[in-house]
Formats: sequence, C-alpha cells, structure tokens
Amino acid sequence: MEGKDLRYHLNYKIDKHQKFSEEQTMFIIGCIILALEYMHSKNIIHRDIKPENTVFDLHGYARLTDLGIAKEYHPDVSNY
Repeated sequence: MEGKDLRYHLNYKIDKHQKFSEEQTMFIIGCIILALEYMHSKNIIHRDIKPENTVFDLHGYARLTDLGIAKEYHPDVSNY
C-alpha cells in the first residue's frame, strides 16, 4: 500500500503535535470495523490487529494486512 502504515502516521508526523482529527479517527476505525466484519462473515479471525498491520491505500482507506496468524473459525471446535 502506498499510504504507509498506521504506526508510521502515529510516530513520524512532521509536527509531533499534529494528531488525527475526530473525523479522521472515526473514519479509520470504521474502515477497520468493516474489514473485520467482512473477515468474520467469511469465518476468519485476524488475531494480530495492531498499527503496523493497518495500512492506508492511496485514497486514505485503512486496510488490514498480515494474516499470517489468522485462523478459520469453526463453531463446532473448541480448541483455538
């Protein structure tokens, strides 16, 4: 993704006092929630949500990446 990850944007802003606005924060969280809803609709659990795994595309949409430890959810199995 061209827009770098969330950790970069949290730590390396040009002005250290610059923060995400409330609207920007709600948009980022909304993108993450939509991604999780989609994954859960496909019975996938991400298991590694963190700023480094949230990247931005060229349009500013947050995308979840790194599904290396993701698991497929099976409701009939109790061991995870």
